[in-house]
Amino acid sequence: MIGKIAKLETTIDMASYETLKEQLTRISNDTARLLDDAEKITEQTDEGLSRWKVTCRTIAEQTSEETMRVAVVGAIKSGKSTFVNTLFGGDYLKRGAGVVTSIVTRVRAGSRLRASLYLKNWDEVNRDIDGASVLLPAHLQSGDEQSFDIRREKDRRILDQALADLAADQLIANDTRSAGSVLMASYLKGYDQVQQLVEADHATVVFENGRFPLHRDFVGDDAMAVYLKDVLLEIDAGGLGQGVEVADCQGSDSPNPLHLAMIQDYLTMAHLTVYVISSRTGLRQADIRFLSMIRKMGILDSVVFVVNCDLSEHDSLSDLSGGIQKIEAELRLIHPNPETFTYSALFFLMSQMESDLSRRDRDRFDHWRRETDMIEFIETERIRFHRFLEKKISRERSTLLLKNHLERLEIVAGGLGNWIAFNRDLLTRDAGGARELGDRVYGQRDRLDRLKVTVKNTMGGAVSQVKGELKTAIDRFFDAHADGVVDGVVRFIRSYQVEMQRYEDSLVSAGFANTLYTVFQEFRQAVDAHMAEIVNPQVIRFIKAQEKKLMGYLDEMAGPYGGMIDEALARYADAVDNGSHFLQPAASPIRIGAELEAIRKMAGLSLPPAAATMRYSTQIKTEAVMRFGFYKIVNLFRKAFKKSGDKAHHEQFLALMSGVKRMKRETERSILFHLKDYKENIKFQYMLKLADAAAEALYRQLLERFQHHGADLSRLVALIQARRLDREKVVASLDHMKASSRSLQEKIGHLKRELRQLDA
Repeated sequence: MIGKIAKLETTIDMASYETLKEQLTRISNDTARLLDDAEKITEQTDEGLSRWKVTCRTIAEQTSEETMRVAVVGAIKSGKSTFVNTLFGGDYLKRGAGVVTSIVTRVRAGSRLRASLYLKNWDEVNRDIDGASVLLPAHLQSGDEQSFDIRREKDRRILDQALADLAADQLIANDTRSAGSVLMASYLKGYDQVQQLVEADHATVVFENGRFPLHRDFVGDDAMAVYLKDVLLEIDAGGLGQGVEVADCQGSDSPNPLHLAMIQDYLTMAHLTVYVISSRTGLRQADIRFLSMIRKMGILDSVVFVVNCDLSEHDSLSDLSGGIQKIEAELRLIHPNPETFTYSALFFLMSQMESDLSRRDRDRFDHWRRETDMIEFIETERIRFHRFLEKKISRERSTLLLKNHLERLEIVAGGLGNWIAFNRDLLTRDAGGARELGDRVYGQRDRLDRLKVTVKNTMGGAVSQVKGELKTAIDRFFDAHADGVVDGVVRFIRSYQVEMQRYEDSLVSAGFANTLYTVFQEFRQAVDAHMAEIVNPQVIRFIKAQEKKLMGYLDEMAGPYGGMIDEALARYADAVDNGSHFLQPAASPIRIGAELEAIRKMAGLSLPPAAATMRYSTQIKTEAVMRFGFYKIVNLFRKAFKKSGDKAHHEQFLALMSGVKRMKRETERSILFHLKDYKENIKFQYMLKLADAAAEALYRQLLERFQHHGADLSRLVALIQARRLDREKVVASLDHMKASSRSLQEKIGHLKRELRQLDA
C-alpha cells in the first residue's frame, strides 16, 4: 500500500489539467472548422478569417507541444537518479553513473520505452580536444599548427603519446583529476567504439523496448558518454503526466565547470527545480556554493528542497528529525523561507520494485520496513510532496500555458460570432438595404484601416526605442567598468597566484614544457570555474531581467492600443447597426508576457549556451605558438639547466615565471576578445531578434482584436447583387453556425471558470 494513497490523491490536479487541455484543443479545432465554413459562404479566402485560422492552429500546436520542465539537482551521490526513478515507478535511469562526463538526462512519459542518445558531431568533439590540448607539449613540438582531428590516426598517436609523457602527478589538479587530460583520455579510449556512430552532422542512437536497458551501459561508461550531448528517455508509465519533463542533472559538485554550465542551461528553462540533499551528509560546502550561484541567477524562488533520507544512517525518527532541522536552519541562511520535504528515494523505489528485488535488497527493505515510526513519517512526507508537486505543476501550466491561449481563443470566437451576425443581417435585407449597410461598413472599415496603420507606425517607433535601450543596457553590462563582470574576470586573472614551489620537482622530472602545460591546466580550471560560478549567473540574471523588461514594456504598450481598438470597434458596431446584433468587444487585456517561451520557439531563438563563456581558450592556441615566445623560454630554461647551484635554480624559476606571466597575459587578452564577441552575439543574435519577434506577436494579437467586429462584406454584397447566392440556403447555414458559435463561447466561459478553480 505504500505510495498508493499518495498516487491516488495527487493525480487529481494533473488529471484536471489534462482534461482542461483536451477541452481547449477541441474548442480550438472546432473554431477552426467553423472558420472554414465561414470562408465557404463567401467563396473566397477572407484575410481576417485566415488570420484567425492561423491563431487556432498555433494554439492547438503550442498546447500539444508545451513542456513543463522540472530540474532535479544536487551533489554527487545525493540520490538524484534514484529520486527521478521513483517518480516514474521503476529503475530506468543509470544510478551511480560516472561523474566526469555526466550529462543532463531528460525523462518524459511516452507510449513505449525509448532511449534517444544524441551524439556530438565531429566538429564538437575536435573542439573539445582543441580546448583541452592548449599548450600540450607534443602538439607544439609536432610543428602542425592545424587543429586536432581525432579521426586522423597521426593525431591520435600524438595525443596518446602526450598523455603518456605527462607524469601521474601532472594529471592531478587541485586534488582531482585534470578535467582536460581526462577528457582527452576518454575521447581516445572510446573512439573505436563510437567512430561508426558519430557523424559530420548530429546523430542519434535509439534503444527501444527490450533494448532500452542498453542505454545505461552507454551513459555509464565515461569513454562513450563523453561523446554524448543530450539524453532523452521516454517511459511507458504515468510519471508526472504528458508534457512534463524531469531532468536528472549532473552533480552540483562536479569538478568540471562545463558540467556546471550544462546545468545552468537547463535551469534557465526549468519551471521548477528540486534540490536533493542527502540526509547522510547534510548540507555541504558544495551545496552552499551551488545554491548561492542559483540565487545569483535569480531563480532561487523556483527551488524546492528534498532531504533524501538514507534509513540505514538514522537510529530513530528523533535522530532523523534532528538532522532535518539542522539542514533547514542552514538553508535559511541562503533562502529565507525554504520549502522542504523529507523523502526516501531508495526505500520508495524498492517498494515499487518489491517483486524484483535481490535477496540482499529484500532483507534490507524488510529491515527498513520494521522501522514503523520513520516509515510512517516519510510516507506522510511523500504524500505532502506529491500533492505540492502536482499542484505546482498544474498551477504553473494552467496559468502560464492555458490561460493566455483561452483569452486569445475567446477573441476569435467572439469575432466569428460577430462575423456571422453581420452576414446574416446583410442577407435578410433587400438589395437596397444590403447596399446601404455595405456602404456604412466600407466607411467604418476605412477608419479602422487608418487606425491599423497608425498602430503599426507608432509601434514601430516604440519598438525601435526599446531596442535602443536594450543595446545600451547590454553594452553597459559588458563594459570593462569597476565591479562589472568583465572587470571581475580581469582582476581574477591578474590576481591568480601560481605556487612555484609546487612545481620544483616537476621541472626536474618532467621538463619545462610538461610543467607549463600542467600550470596552464590548473589556471584554466580556475578561470573556467570563475566563469561558471561568478560570470554565468550574472549574465543569466541580466538577460532574464532584460527579457522581463522587454515583455513588460510590450504588455504596458498593449494596454492603450487595446483600449483604442476596442473603443474604435464599439463605434464601428454602433455606426453599422446601433450595436443591436453584435457582441461587445472582449474586455480581456492584450498581453504577451506569458508567451515568452512560445515566441522564442517560433522565432528559433535560444540563449547562447552557458559554456560559450569558456571558449576563450581556443584563441590562445595559435598565440601560444606565435606570441608566447615559447621556444625562447624553453631555451632560457635549457641554459639555466646547464648551470649549477642557486643561480641555476633561480633562473629555472625565472623561466617558469616568465611563461606564467605570458600565459596570464594571453588569457586575459583572449577572454576580453571573446567576451566582446559574446556580447555582440547576445545583442544581435538574441535580444534584438527577440524584441522583433515579441513585437510581431503583439501586433498579431492586435490584428486579431481588429477583426472582432471588422468584417469585410464587400464580396458578399457583390454576390447578393449579382444574384449568385441562394439566400435561404446561406441564411440556414449561418443560423447553424450561429448556434455553433454560441456553443463555443459557452464552452470557453465554462473552461475559464474551471481554470480559475484550478488556480485557487
